[in-house]
Amino acid sequence: MIGDLTQLTLSRVPPAPDLQAYNAADELVLQRLQTYDGPAGPMLLVNDGFGALATALASTSPDWWSDSAMAGEALKLNVSANQASTPRLIESSADLKDHYALVILHAPKSLTLFEWQLSQIARRIAEGGQCWVAGMVKHLSRGHQKVMQRYFGQINPGLAVKKARCVTLTDPLNQGSPELAHDYIAGQVNLVSLPGCFSEARPDPGALAFLAVFDQLPAVDRFVDLGCGNGVLALNYLHRHPHSQAILIDESRQATASATASAAGNGRQVHLHHNNGLSGLGLTGLPLILCNPPFHQSTTLTTDIAHSLFEQAAGALADNGEFWVVGNRHLNYHKTLKRWFSQVTPVSQHPKFVIFRCTGPKP
Repeated sequence: MIGDLTQLTLSRVPPAPDLQAYNAADELVLQRLQTYDGPAGPMLLVNDGFGALATALASTSPDWWSDSAMAGEALKLNVSANQASTPRLIESSADLKDHYALVILHAPKSLTLFEWQLSQIARRIAEGGQCWVAGMVKHLSRGHQKVMQRYFGQINPGLAVKKARCVTLTDPLNQGSPELAHDYIAGQVNLVSLPGCFSEARPDPGALAFLAVFDQLPAVDRFVDLGCGNGVLALNYLHRHPHSQAILIDESRQATASATASAAGNGRQVHLHHNNGLSGLGLTGLPLILCNPPFHQSTTLTTDIAHSLFEQAAGALADNGEFWVVGNRHLNYHKTLKRWFSQVTPVSQHPKFVIFRCTGPKP
């Protein structure tokens, strides 16, 4: 039985009352499934942002593959709220089954992540099986089309409905696994970025602006890099303070895997967590937290994640600890930061980015 999204109780993580936990592409997928005539067999859901499809399709017992810890948290909330069964969770490509009858893939923003995921999926489609690539038309680029053509012989774009599209891919081609990782230098360290990791092809300008003021950071015995990406901030801090204990956290599994590879390449020992920020980790009394927060969630521009991280940081910081954060000037983070910290001091003169030193966490 296929659930009706409008009749389900669905939430986003972090909460965003003004935004839905599904879009027209999800609705189109469920509409298409009403007349699906492909082979019977296991189903795989990929990049199901808040678990909306998994909740609606719980009776089919799908597998569920996502890079995002926040998506996993939303999935648990939504299946529980609707008394639905939790799908089988895929934590790495090694957990995928060999013969999926139907794969429903929400096209990610990153083309390299899309290609890597599609390369893993193409080799695991059952005979006569299908892969559906769903997304809003404005987010399905010519680059997405070229990737689909590399891994499948037949591509049916279907009709756009409410500015959404569900592309049917059949006849998978054996292309093997692409080498899509990037290596580059930022500050004093070498970095590895796997497909889908933030700033995967080149150093992030905000991170570079942050590195320019690293000489002003306090020397501490342990610190957290909150939203670590490939580890650019943490590893540069360790270059200056090699005996500090580094705790790296990111909600993206590809990011934590990238940070793991980057740390190994620089000969550093770090503690890594694939997690929705600091929630549930029990970290308190921290002397220093570094943060380069995102201002988008998938293809949606939002500061909700950043604001959630600020609140978490205030709760985990020692009374005399310091929270350092970088952001684009136009985001006006100082207004929000003052809700959680007594002192919010800008420490940079960069024309595009502001680095804030925040102290005195409020209870």
